[in-house]
Amino acid sequence: ACRLFTSETMVKAIKKLEVEIETRRLLVRRDRHLWKDVGERQKVLNWLLSYNPLWLRIGLETVYGELIALESNSDVMGLAIFILNRLLWSPDIAAEYRHPSVPHLYREGHEEALSKFTLKKLLLLVCFLDCAKRSRMIDHDPCLFCKDAEFKSSKDLLLAFSRDFLSGEGDLSRHLGFLGLPVSHIQTPLDEFDFAVTNLAVDLQCGIRLVRTMELLTKNWNLSKQLRVPAISRLQKMHNVDIVLNVLKERGIHLKDESGASIDSRDIVDRHRERTLALLWKIIFAFQVDVFLNVEQLKEEIEFLKNAHKRKTQLGALKTFPNCFRVQEDNSSNSSPQHYSENVKLLMAWVNAVCGFYNIKVENFTVCFSDGRVLCHLIHHYHPCYVPLEAVCQRTTQTVECSRTHTVGLNSSSSSSVTASDLYKELLDNERKNFQLINAAVSDLGGIPAMIHHSDMSNTIPDEKVVITYVSFLCSRLLDLRQETRAARLIQSVWRNYRLKRELKLSQERDRAARIIQKSAINFLSRQRVLKKVNAAVIIQKHWRRYLARMTLLNLKKTKLEESRSKSATVIQDYERLRSAAVVVQRRYRATIHAKCQKQKYLSLKKAALKMQAIYRGVKVRRQIHCMHRAAVCIQATFKMHCMNVKYQAMRMAAIIIQRQYRAFCLGKVERMKVRQNLKTLHQSAAIIQSYYRMHKQQKDFRKLLLATRQIQQWFRACKERDTQVYNYMIMKSATLRIQAAFRGMKTRRLLRTMNESAELIQRRFRTFIQRKHFLSIKTAAIVIQRKYRATKLAKIQHQKYLSFRNAAVILQSAYRGFVVRKKIQQMHQAATVIQALWRGYSWRKNNDTAKIKALRCSIEKANEKSREENKLCNRTAIAIEHLLKYKHLSYIIAALKHLEVSTRLSPLCCENMAQSRAIFTIFVLIRSCNRSVPCMDVIRYSVQVLLNVSKYERTTQAVYEAENSIDTLLDLLQIYRGKAGDKISEKGGSIFTKTCCLLAILSKDSKRALVRLKTVTCIQSLYKLTAHKHKVDAERTLAKQRTNTLSGTSFVPVTPLRIKTVSRIKPDWVLRKDNMQEIVDPLQAILMVVDTLGIACY
Repeated sequence: ACRLFTSETMVKAIKKLEVEIETRRLLVRRDRHLWKDVGERQKVLNWLLSYNPLWLRIGLETVYGELIALESNSDVMGLAIFILNRLLWSPDIAAEYRHPSVPHLYREGHEEALSKFTLKKLLLLVCFLDCAKRSRMIDHDPCLFCKDAEFKSSKDLLLAFSRDFLSGEGDLSRHLGFLGLPVSHIQTPLDEFDFAVTNLAVDLQCGIRLVRTMELLTKNWNLSKQLRVPAISRLQKMHNVDIVLNVLKERGIHLKDESGASIDSRDIVDRHRERTLALLWKIIFAFQVDVFLNVEQLKEEIEFLKNAHKRKTQLGALKTFPNCFRVQEDNSSNSSPQHYSENVKLLMAWVNAVCGFYNIKVENFTVCFSDGRVLCHLIHHYHPCYVPLEAVCQRTTQTVECSRTHTVGLNSSSSSSVTASDLYKELLDNERKNFQLINAAVSDLGGIPAMIHHSDMSNTIPDEKVVITYVSFLCSRLLDLRQETRAARLIQSVWRNYRLKRELKLSQERDRAARIIQKSAINFLSRQRVLKKVNAAVIIQKHWRRYLARMTLLNLKKTKLEESRSKSATVIQDYERLRSAAVVVQRRYRATIHAKCQKQKYLSLKKAALKMQAIYRGVKVRRQIHCMHRAAVCIQATFKMHCMNVKYQAMRMAAIIIQRQYRAFCLGKVERMKVRQNLKTLHQSAAIIQSYYRMHKQQKDFRKLLLATRQIQQWFRACKERDTQVYNYMIMKSATLRIQAAFRGMKTRRLLRTMNESAELIQRRFRTFIQRKHFLSIKTAAIVIQRKYRATKLAKIQHQKYLSFRNAAVILQSAYRGFVVRKKIQQMHQAATVIQALWRGYSWRKNNDTAKIKALRCSIEKANEKSREENKLCNRTAIAIEHLLKYKHLSYIIAALKHLEVSTRLSPLCCENMAQSRAIFTIFVLIRSCNRSVPCMDVIRYSVQVLLNVSKYERTTQAVYEAENSIDTLLDLLQIYRGKAGDKISEKGGSIFTKTCCLLAILSKDSKRALVRLKTVTCIQSLYKLTAHKHKVDAERTLAKQRTNTLSGTSFVPVTPLRIKTVSRIKPDWVLRKDNMQEIVDPLQAILMVVDTLGIACY
């Protein structure tokens, strides 16, 4: 609203409107008092309250630039009080024009200023509201006027206002259109249509509400122009519904219900509930994200959530695995079913982005939302105070079902105290608690419709359309309110970024230190290994060399031994052969004995090993058999328990059936007894009913017979009455025919008589017309002859006048030409005189110029250079007169009077300007309105001085004298300020007294103006006596002081005032004469001058 009001076009139009009001081209009638007349105030207030209170509040707050404290947007009483106090009244204007001492009294001009203020504000309000309504400032676009308002268009309101309150104004809207403030809004019945829906089938049948819905969703405000309102016939309703269907088809929406049948306008008009609901769901799915969500804002939020979750995951991974801070991104959450639209997929991405903080993956809009955990986490993420995390029940049918399929299952052993049904009830209770948390939080958040209930969501597959719509509402509301938590989340993200960077930096430093330590340790260990390898190589080399040296030594010994053997071989060969044979026999024998011993040891060891293996394998097999036995026992126990449970359930069911049968038998026995009794009672009741029914039937037949008898009697009586009436009718008919015949004859005779009279009248008028026509022709001819004669006579007279005027013009031209020639000669003489004067001045300055005269001349030239145009006497006089006539403040008035005093004292032209304007009358009015306060005395003193300056000039003295009540005003001033000079106030009063006496003497010096009245003579005589008495008292007081001062050596002689007999020597200050009278300061001398001027005998 502020942008519209401060737009360039609106500002220009407002300036033009202010100019029109200030120049009085738009003016409130003088007989209309908008702030005095209670009836007029109530009329304007009722007109303004015709506006919708919401629009009226917006307009008033925008035009006045302030917020209005109201209880609500429909507070009509508060708006009425504001209009009465601020539009039909202005505290600022009241303060400006308030009387200084009298409360509730205002100076002149207050009513005009207030009417201009009210007119400007009222026209601005009406034009701005019309422009705001045409620009659709409010989204739901309410009506500008109330439904029961007197006016339904801005033009009608302006016409009524101009007709009752404006002066000389016809079509005010046209005038405002020329200024750039056009008004064109007209409130139609469609604008006042009640679009509320109470019954889907009935209220949507006409199609008007559906078209309005499409307008709000598509922002195409031309759809309502195609409506047929009121929609009475079937074709009109179908036409309206077809508008909506065509818009949906243009957007590519398939109009088919769940069964595949097409949705037609006839279905909506015929109140087909299923297809009407299907159409509404089509509209919701087509526009829900576009209307509820800001797509760009949602994308930004998803990106922010993913980044925040990534940082949180990295930080958690960094805490868990300090040496590995790379976290694998989970892209599985981005997958969504392909049949969803892009906006719904975006909504699913937002849900997964939020649920990623709680390690929950959402795959669809049905089962995943059935337990309420996802919705609780969505609200908790943005507003933890509404849904605390510990209050969310995590054990639901979804979590338990999922855990049953993996590792954790329900304990089905007989030792469990909680059965499956109790656990299932507990899970359902948890889901109900979750949905109660959701509903409570949503009611606190506001702006989200209550579309879900735990009975529709829990323990079933929720409706996908309902869930998507509800999540859209929730997302829109949470994103709107996220500003409250966005700062904290932003601080958290910044802190997590900082902490992540710090942890990464610390982990990198730790990793770098660990790598350095590992590198140093590896280098140390490698050096140790190298040293070990070197030492081992040295040892190996040492032993190898030792082995080589030993081998060479052995080879040398062996060669030497072989040489010695070869020498003794021949000797010992025989001995050796025998010895070797003995050794071989011994070795064979010993080997046989040793082999037997070794075989026995091997057999004993083999036997022990086989025994140990058999024992170990037996233990292992026994253990396996024991485990299998225990498993078999467990399986058998479980199977037996299952069988027993089955048998128990079968037996239990059999027992229950037997119990039911027995109880049913017992109950049936009791019931049979009751039935027999009831049957007996029923038989008796039936007999009674039959008897009563037969009685009723007989009574009914009797009534029919009685009614038929009565009808026959009525018919017979009616026939007799009919015959009588027919006979009377025939008599009356014959009489009527006779009367009609007589009347028609009389009417025909009267018509013939009238026609004869009319024919005679026409003939008489026709003859009159013929005679009148002949007379007019003769009269016209006589008039033409008279005109011709008079024209000829007048032409002669005009010719003589023309000749006389021509001679006079020739004489005037010759006189004027002589005057022009003489004026030129006079100007030439003046020019020659000026040249001579300038030459004499130049020659005198050349011969007698001094430094003092040069300095004085330079100062005068500098002063002339510094002088400005507004400081000239004529301009100062014009400005002072304008301020005196326009402003009412004392400071402006005193300043204007000071300027006028200077200008009238120094310039006769300024005095003439004063006389020609209304300033003299204004000054007298101002003098009469002043009191005896110090500022008012200054005003009176300057005013009297200005009047004195103007009256000194002979050409303007008459203007001062002819002012209304001028003499009476001056006499009143003499009566008020007749005191003697003493303190400051008395000095000002004495100055006013003497100046007023001089002014009165000047005005009375002419015998034509000296109107001596009895009242004037009496007043002046009393003033003279009072002044003389005061002067005498002052003289005596002065003599007394002289006697006291004589003792101290000083003396003072009282001065007797001179008596002035004439005022002829009082001249203006610009007249430089030696005998000019100076200003009189003595009151007695001043009053004596007035007495002598008027010739009043006071002795």
